[in-house]
Amino acid sequence: MIRILLIDDERKATDTLRMMLEKFISEDKKVECCNDARQAVVMIHNFKPDLVFLDIRMPHLSGFDILDAVVNKQFKVIFTTAYDEYAIRAIRFSAFDYLLKPVDMEELIQVFKRFIQAKNEQYPSPELFTNISHNLDLQQESQFRLALPSREGVYFLYPSEIIRCEALSAYTRFYTATNTQLLSSRNLGEYEELLAPFHFIRTHKSHLVNKHFISFFDHEGFVVLKDSTKIEVSRRRKEEVMELLRSS
Repeated sequence: MIRILLIDDERKATDTLRMMLEKFISEDKKVECCNDARQAVVMIHNFKPDLVFLDIRMPHLSGFDILDAVVNKQFKVIFTTAYDEYAIRAIRFSAFDYLLKPVDMEELIQVFKRFIQAKNEQYPSPELFTNISHNLDLQQESQFRLALPSREGVYFLYPSEIIRCEALSAYTRFYTATNTQLLSSRNLGEYEELLAPFHFIRTHKSHLVNKHFISFFDHEGFVVLKDSTKIEVSRRRKEEVMELLRSS
């Protein structure tokens, strides 16, 4: 049985989410609700949830205050939030799932599927929770740290440290400015969306490259990096890549 705790100061929000879980999620489960953030830590301790849907902004305590107060976080977290692009990017950079309020049924099903697929993996590390607080406290997204979940644990990189990313089936290999390679358990498409504002260019279905590490576009149809590495550019992306390289 999956134990699910919904934490939100709006009773209507938890009632709706509970109804949707009962209606659309077929797994055996027990769902409890908490509508007072001041009671959330005690409920977590007593109920021992496997999964917590956690509102970010609440009276008295924020979702992050609650997490800070829980000593042993033996559960997965899905954040729920009204639309706030900055907060959402901070959440995604920290490798957490989220749901926008009001919750969409299809999005709920998809995040729950990801939870089921990953439920045998380790719980989020304390460093992940620290990273999301770090990102939210910043004034500029350019200083966000990207969390990279891997089999060995979680690595953290600033976008400026990433030279390029390479697709390896459902995984992504990162090449960094410190000559290290890191393998993330998430796919390249997800990182393309996250890193696009940081001047990363998708040159090919398998390659995502930091524009700042590109030296030139050669006559053979490759971008050549400052370390002389050649990265393939697909024919259908050639014009787009050249335009992005010409722009500031």
